[in-house]
Amino acid sequence: MQKLAILTLVLALAAAKFVDTHASLAQIDANPFGNVVLSAIKAHLQAQTPANEVNMLLNGVAAGLQQDQNDHDHAFELDTTTNNRIVEDLEKEILYHQNQISSNTQLRDDTIEALAVSEEDIRVTISDIATNEQTYAREEATRNQQHETFVAKVAAIDDVIDAIDDAAKLIQHLSLGASFVQVKSKYETVHKRLTDNTSHSQLLQPVVVALTELATHGVNQKALTKIAQLLSEIRQQLVQEKATKTDVEDRQAAHWAEFSVHLSNEHTRLVERKAQLEVQIQEQKDTIEDAQSWIEFHTLELENSEERLAGQQAWYAVQSEIYETQTAEREAQNEIVDRLQEHISEKLSTTAQFISKRN
Repeated sequence: MQKLAILTLVLALAAAKFVDTHASLAQIDANPFGNVVLSAIKAHLQAQTPANEVNMLLNGVAAGLQQDQNDHDHAFELDTTTNNRIVEDLEKEILYHQNQISSNTQLRDDTIEALAVSEEDIRVTISDIATNEQTYAREEATRNQQHETFVAKVAAIDDVIDAIDDAAKLIQHLSLGASFVQVKSKYETVHKRLTDNTSHSQLLQPVVVALTELATHGVNQKALTKIAQLLSEIRQQLVQEKATKTDVEDRQAAHWAEFSVHLSNEHTRLVERKAQLEVQIQEQKDTIEDAQSWIEFHTLELENSEERLAGQQAWYAVQSEIYETQTAEREAQNEIVDRLQEHISEKLSTTAQFISKRN
């Protein structure tokens, strides 16, 4: 409203050139500044001061207005420079905080995705460790069972071989001329061992039958030779059977030794992998937490910088309005001084008459 009033005054003063002097002076007198200047001119006129001194007065007023405007221009220029620097700094701050929010948001989101992968990896790794341990326990139990079976079967074979050897000694004694009565006790022991055997009963059946016939039908060299040959063949079969089982046992033991090392190495690798993932997961969680903290921090700082920028812009807008208003006022006041100088120079008597009639 004040600007509008000043502008109206300026336009009115310009139009005053086309109206009479009294109307122009009346408009000037209606303005507070014009009223003060006219009062000062009236004082000079009443003191019968020469016209040139009145002009000097008006020149002094015009010079003062110009000095005020120069000072105001300089002050506003400083304000503008300061404002531009502050705005530039605040805009840089805002951009910095925006970039930090963006980069930390990206870091947080990327790490959340990576964390999901790590948690799935550790879940699979834990499952693999359990499978590995179960496999080791199962294979170890199988291997122990295999070894126990081998030991039992070899012991049974050794027991049969021992019985076969005793029978062979018995046949040798009879072949060398010992009577059946002399070896009867030994015969009964050997016969019982062979008869009671359950692990190789089918293999021993011919020997048992032959020894039984020997006791029933009497001792003869042909029968003894047959039995000796039969015992030798059976013994060879038992030795071969033992060798075969030992070979199988050795191969199974070697396989288990190799496989158990593989399982142990795999278990060590999986456990180390699990430990690495645990560290990685904790680091990722820490990264997410730190990133979120920075996001919150820079968000607050961004809001603060934006508020300061808005405040600075509002302050500068007020200073700009004040500058424009005061500049317009001085332009209007300069116009008043110019009009008065014109009136005094061109229409001094009319001007003096108007001023003298003022209250």
